[in-house]
Amino acid sequence: MMEYLLLSLFTLASVIFIVNSHYRWTYFFAIAQFALFFSLMFSITGQWQRGLNFAAVLFVVLMLFHRLKIHFYKQPLLVSDFFLVFDWRNWETLLHYRSAIFAIAGLIGLMVYAVMGWSSATVVSVEWRIFASAVLFFIIFAICHYSKNKSAIKQWLDSLPDDGRDVFLNLPMSCRGVFFKPPVFDGDADYFLKQKQQVEDYPLTVEAEKPDIVVWLQESTLNPHSFVLEKANIPPITMYENQADTKFNSHLRVHTLGGATWKSEFAFLSGLPSTDFGAMANAVFYSVVPHLQYSFVQNLKAQGYYCVALSPFTKGNYNAKPAYDHFGFDLMLQPQELGYPAPLSKNLWTIGSDEMSQYVQKILQKQGIPALEKVSQPLFVYVLTMREHGPYHDVGNLFELQNQGFTPKGTGELNDYIQRIVKLNDVIEDFNRYMQNRQKPYVLAYFGDHQISISGAQPAYHFDYPNPNYITQLVVRSNMQNTFKQQQNFLDLAQAGGLILEIAGLPADEFMQANIAMRKLSQGKLQDCQDQALLRGYQNYLYQQLKVAK
Repeated sequence: MMEYLLLSLFTLASVIFIVNSHYRWTYFFAIAQFALFFSLMFSITGQWQRGLNFAAVLFVVLMLFHRLKIHFYKQPLLVSDFFLVFDWRNWETLLHYRSAIFAIAGLIGLMVYAVMGWSSATVVSVEWRIFASAVLFFIIFAICHYSKNKSAIKQWLDSLPDDGRDVFLNLPMSCRGVFFKPPVFDGDADYFLKQKQQVEDYPLTVEAEKPDIVVWLQESTLNPHSFVLEKANIPPITMYENQADTKFNSHLRVHTLGGATWKSEFAFLSGLPSTDFGAMANAVFYSVVPHLQYSFVQNLKAQGYYCVALSPFTKGNYNAKPAYDHFGFDLMLQPQELGYPAPLSKNLWTIGSDEMSQYVQKILQKQGIPALEKVSQPLFVYVLTMREHGPYHDVGNLFELQNQGFTPKGTGELNDYIQRIVKLNDVIEDFNRYMQNRQKPYVLAYFGDHQISISGAQPAYHFDYPNPNYITQLVVRSNMQNTFKQQQNFLDLAQAGGLILEIAGLPADEFMQANIAMRKLSQGKLQDCQDQALLRGYQNYLYQQLKVAK
């Protein structure tokens, strides 16, 4: 009796999901997927109740998984996400939030019931199983065929700005991006190249010693003075203020919110926004990086740099080490290899940014690091912080925040976030003084990889851009004596590498030359670029002529 009740409830839930679809094509794909799941289990087991149970419960699991991802990462569930989920090296990261642990445990329990439920049901004749197999192959063919339909593609792409809320449309349509294909843009490359000719070459450094370059990816970081608050007592965050050694300081367009740091890593290290790769964007470290023919890091290597990545995460997390190798890094280190007391297999969620700073200094001094002992080249050190990452805790109202609509808990959590940024500010200023005291040429850059999302404390912003929750900031500081002048107050993260090359006075390869020219022609904008002919021409040049990814 209980089995029939559960079967009825799950089936009813599935019907409701289908009926409540938001788009015309979702009805077709949702019904097709339900029939696919049913016929798959029915053809294997010969038990129609088991097939119905499997399809209905799996529908519920996929919907809940979709909502779970939107809750934590503000992005819809796509097929590429399963690359991350099924890689056991990512599990500690995926389960970092305690509330997610219980949710995932519940989904696993439902999946077990989906597979094992009704296992004692009567088995039908083999003819029915053969018929179910034929239906299964027909449905697979229909889904593959109609996922290429131009109307379906357009409707799906139009749905993504609305969080891609129809998961049963997202899954079959994003299957098309599982296997790598270079993006195709129908712009006029010659138009871009003609505009590029108007961009003057920047002067190369005349100093005999090339600068060491250090770039900090500041986890979850946005200047808290960007928030519109009725009242607040937040100290100055001087690392985001213009100072004597500031070469560049602007707002930064990033391509993720609340997580998925690898998207920001990809944009900076490759010089390409992950959004160029459509459904593959969520798994660029797996599916795209091996196909890159150029990158910011490779450009530095061509100029004689020894490139080091320092991460508080394990080398397997989100496929980091293989991805860094493809980008062009010579060495990836974890703090544990530099003296931090923890196993190499642990992600260091609470390591302080001050501790990360000490390890960066150790790398620059090449102290006790066998791989660096004989390195005489200039260094590029890329470091990720972690202490600014959530979850955040209610620490009280340390900074006297007041804003209509804030909850006490949300206010306390936002205070926790701000106090972490205040501490990070001290770390960065101390590190900059260290770089100055070395009496060697250097370029120091730091940027926020994405904003946070705190329920109960979501203030407005002092800046006014489209999609403002995808804005952070980038600062570049240096003791290089050159003629560089900041020309814009906005930058897409994918253009940060070219900016650093210019400030350092280093030659750029043909890809980074285009990157630099586009920054100057578009005032630092890519997806925000109003000159669509210029943007499409740039994209066409990169992917169809230069073939930056193939």
